[in-house]
Amino acid sequence: MDLYRYIHKASRFRWWFLVLVVLAPVAASAAGAGITGFTYGSLIENLLIGLILGSVYALIALGYTLVYGVIKLINFAHGDIYMLGAFSGFYLLRFTVRWLNFTHGISLIWCFAISLIISAVLCAVLAVLMERLAYRPLRKSSRIAALITAVGVSFLLENGGIIAFGANPKSYEPRKLEVYQLQFADTQDFTGARQVEIFDRSQESFAPAKFKQTTYARIRVVSRSGTSDWGPVLTINPEEQFGFVELPPDEAAASSGSPRQIASIGYNFDSNEKQFVLSWARAAVADYQVKPIFSDSSGTPLAFHLPIKSAAGEFIRIPWFNVVIVVITTFLLWALNLLINRSMFGMSMRALSFDMNAAKLMGVDTDKVIAQTFAIGGACAAVAGNIVGLYNQQIDPLMGILPGLKAFVAAVVGGIGSIPGAAVGGMIMGISEGLVKGAGAGKLADAMAFAILILVLLFRPTGIFGRTTREKV
Repeated sequence: MDLYRYIHKASRFRWWFLVLVVLAPVAASAAGAGITGFTYGSLIENLLIGLILGSVYALIALGYTLVYGVIKLINFAHGDIYMLGAFSGFYLLRFTVRWLNFTHGISLIWCFAISLIISAVLCAVLAVLMERLAYRPLRKSSRIAALITAVGVSFLLENGGIIAFGANPKSYEPRKLEVYQLQFADTQDFTGARQVEIFDRSQESFAPAKFKQTTYARIRVVSRSGTSDWGPVLTINPEEQFGFVELPPDEAAASSGSPRQIASIGYNFDSNEKQFVLSWARAAVADYQVKPIFSDSSGTPLAFHLPIKSAAGEFIRIPWFNVVIVVITTFLLWALNLLINRSMFGMSMRALSFDMNAAKLMGVDTDKVIAQTFAIGGACAAVAGNIVGLYNQQIDPLMGILPGLKAFVAAVVGGIGSIPGAAVGGMIMGISEGLVKGAGAGKLADAMAFAILILVLLFRPTGIFGRTTREKV
């Protein structure tokens, strides 16, 4: 039996096979009853967790399936675009909270929405640059050359992220946000002072070349309740390696209210590292607490309860942010499906995926269409990175490796090149992972994803929604 006859026969079993793939993790979860105390409440809880994971995998899988559908390239660097989306959202969220929430009282939800949109735009631009610089020159080369390049770009972004952001995880949710305004001037009256804003740190490094002459420095803390007075003035002498000044104890005690004041500031010239290190301390030690983004006026996270009890005997609590994740994913999937099937751009994409040379002859600007496809995929990955960062409240430079692989598996399972396939594949991956972890077999959750991939390739090689095509040679 040749491959095409095998694929054609296997395609007859698409729907029962889809049901089998979806029900297999449910059966595995129920089989864990003797280990974890299986209840219908716990099943519902695990399904909801899987729904959130599936939404994320579906968003990332969109980038894989769009790019492959147009130019038949597996963009393995796509998971790292997701990571960069999380980090760009991390820094943008702190910026918007400082300038919009602290200063103008704008809701934290709007701050998150603005940072999400800007992050999506930045990652779309980055994806276009990646296509222009790394993939376009190899478009006429063999597929293996482009694939190896994609792996190389992935490693470049991962290690670049470690260098740029540091290897340690960062807390995404700005519950503890400290903003310091630091001023440098050549005179003690601070006329024409240079101002720097520093987030979440009580120490900062500068190039020693900036302090070739005597400089004066002072600092204050900015919070939602207002801005403190300026701390003590530090005289920085380039001929001295150390310097330190602090408020008298009585002044420090008096300033321990809100808003807090800087109690001491000092510097150190590190000749070995060739840097100038400035450090400071506050009169009060409690961090300024920012409310969670999706919370009420008292700081309690917004949520509702289902009339179903969990394994712990309490009604299942669903945060509203989880609903937001599903709604965003559903809207993007619907919008992209509409774009591809009902617009001239979508017609150009479909023509390009069928035959690039014929599309060029029909007047399609192939470079523009491919760049726009990468931009859409990058924006979707950035949205996924932002919502995962806020959901897990922690991000790191290597966070895109495993979700990127699972999203690729989701795209293949659903039928790479198909948007409904990306949605279904992502949900299968997410729900299977949620149910397997809920059954007490968390170590097998990752293995389950690749086991599903093997089964799909055996019984439905083109994926659940994939189409069989014959290639003339």
